[in-house]
Amino acid sequence: MKISLIMPTINRRDELIIFLQSLESQTYKNFELIVLDQNSGDFITEIIEGFQKHLDIKYIKSSDWGLSLNRNEGLIIADGDIIAFPDDDCEYPEDILEKVVKFFEENKEYRIFSCRTLERGKDYGTGIMATEEAEITYSNVEETVKSITFFVNYKLEDLTLFDTELGVGAYFGSGEETDYMLELLHKGFRGRYFPDEIVYHPAKKGNYNDVERAYRYALGYGALVKKEVKLRKNKKYFSKYLKKMIRSIGGMIISKERRYYYHVFMGRLRGYKEYKVGEKK
Repeated sequence: MKISLIMPTINRRDELIIFLQSLESQTYKNFELIVLDQNSGDFITEIIEGFQKHLDIKYIKSSDWGLSLNRNEGLIIADGDIIAFPDDDCEYPEDILEKVVKFFEENKEYRIFSCRTLERGKDYGTGIMATEEAEITYSNVEETVKSITFFVNYKLEDLTLFDTELGVGAYFGSGEETDYMLELLHKGFRGRYFPDEIVYHPAKKGNYNDVERAYRYALGYGALVKKEVKLRKNKKYFSKYLKKMIRSIGGMIISKERRYYYHVFMGRLRGYKEYKVGEKK
């Protein structure tokens, strides 16, 4: 089975080199890396040239900025049986691709493999992820899937694109990977989550002073919930939204970071209100 790794990149140099080195060390070799370069300069091509002797790399100079948009460009040209979406600052353990392929070969009923992300050398990562092995479901998808941790065993007719209205570079600045996974689950894909398998990634902790970023991410979450509730008719998902909104209200009342929680609350509210189901902005 061939694996296609689709990786948009922007403003990374040293981190990208670390990731490429982790690919060189993989025990499973039948994979390609599709690089979508969103940088204005040519330094990415210089880095890639140093690795092309050992890696199968497809390089695209992208004229458009946006995570979901560029992942879709990679999906269109990918020819692997298995698709994944590493970040340009993550790192793969040397046997992760071998384990993914083995899982799919031995478990034909499953189409999704997901694992945990941690910062190397730490016991924490970005966001909260489940610590017990589990079936991936509508209710736990936010705790079992991050964009860099899941692999999809595709058939050509099942190819699914990202919603370009969601994610970094879009107006609704997050939620693209959760939306993508929910779409696959609604299509009948089964997935399994393995917390003992790790993709390394620097932990990104919240910055209470960066209210603009918090607002963009909150817009994405509100849009995601509306899409799941209104388009895919999963009414139960709205309860997640209500719980988060109540926590934001609590933060505005009892926390000294009231400004931050206000922007998160308003972002989630406006994201839900403004996202147009089935339409493009």
